[in-house]
Amino acid sequence: MGRLALFALFLWWTAVLAGPPPGTVPNDTPEGLLLCGYQGWFNTPGDGSDRGWRHYRGIDGRFDAGSSGIDCWPDMSEAAPGERFETPFRKPDGTPAAVFSSRNPATVDRHFRWMREYGVSGVFFQRFLQEIRTADGRENGDVVFENVRNAARNHGRVWALMYDTSGCEEFAVLERDLRSLAAAGIFRDGRCLRDRGRPLLGLWGLFAERPGSIPLFRRAVALAHELGFSLLIGTDSQWRTRTGPEADEVRAILAEAEIVSPWMVGRFSSKEVDAFYRDTVRPDFEWCRARGVGFLPVVFPGFSWGNLKGRGFDLIPRENGAFFQRQLELAQGCGARMIYVAMFDEMDEGTAIFKLDPHPPQGSGNNRYLAVPGPSDRYLRIAGEAAARLREAAGGK
Repeated sequence: MGRLALFALFLWWTAVLAGPPPGTVPNDTPEGLLLCGYQGWFNTPGDGSDRGWRHYRGIDGRFDAGSSGIDCWPDMSEAAPGERFETPFRKPDGTPAAVFSSRNPATVDRHFRWMREYGVSGVFFQRFLQEIRTADGRENGDVVFENVRNAARNHGRVWALMYDTSGCEEFAVLERDLRSLAAAGIFRDGRCLRDRGRPLLGLWGLFAERPGSIPLFRRAVALAHELGFSLLIGTDSQWRTRTGPEADEVRAILAEAEIVSPWMVGRFSSKEVDAFYRDTVRPDFEWCRARGVGFLPVVFPGFSWGNLKGRGFDLIPRENGAFFQRQLELAQGCGARMIYVAMFDEMDEGTAIFKLDPHPPQGSGNNRYLAVPGPSDRYLRIAGEAAARLREAAGGK
């Protein structure tokens, strides 16, 4: 029996013995749930991965006062000593600034504890085809995936796996990995989110302007249904209105999915959000409802590509949570019964909603970090309040 199969058996047996923790989120449907994307892709020197400052490094490969790949800084005040990895940066008071590694199970458990404390339902855990095509990337992804499943069980949250095709549109990579995980029994985990009686699987990256995604997704739909999954497809925000043969093919594929989730991060600012929901999101929802397809809108707290891309620091301001709050209200006003928050831990693009350091370290030159005013848990509180409204609308408690 392989390592993954043994772990799946261990999860099942311990769940039987322990029973669900108080406040456990039901896993039988995504309706009524607020779910966050969870990247889990941060590595540090000394975390056992031999991947260095992965997803912390700037475009020149460095992570220091003059170069970085993240635009906001994690609040490490609750982290245990074993979770803290000191960096070359200094806090405003002169003390060393620390970050975390997603490979550390204590860190992922702390993140899921926050989800439980604030009422966030769970996560779509991101699994990148570009990463798992290599042995070291797949090994690191497996470790973090194990951390996620353990933490979801410990704190009564749900998880669903979402493959991201960015940078890799090779069907063989997807098929090999998905068949392996399915054979190992991973999706029989009691915390795996289900939809219409089947495990829910996400697949992101079907865009008309990415012609290579079309044959990949056409085959992926068949594979997912063959293996007994309910399929969520992440697509472009203009999927419904684009014209041309590729756009027609995209819509045909989306009509075969169980849930459609258009990507909205960076597509509008606070001045444009109301019009975007009126002219784009509400008609998207109606298109899906007319075809019996679920609809999962994406909301985000703000957007920044300063350190990562050098293309706009604080590009879409957070406005102290008002921008995030407005999207959540509009999504529910459109009739959405489930919401995807991008992202829980995405510091690279400044979209993280977990606890952020209100006093981040200082860089140099153009290298700087979002100083989010107010309490570090502001966005978790806003997300939790929206989750409570979704539960109430779905008839939950």
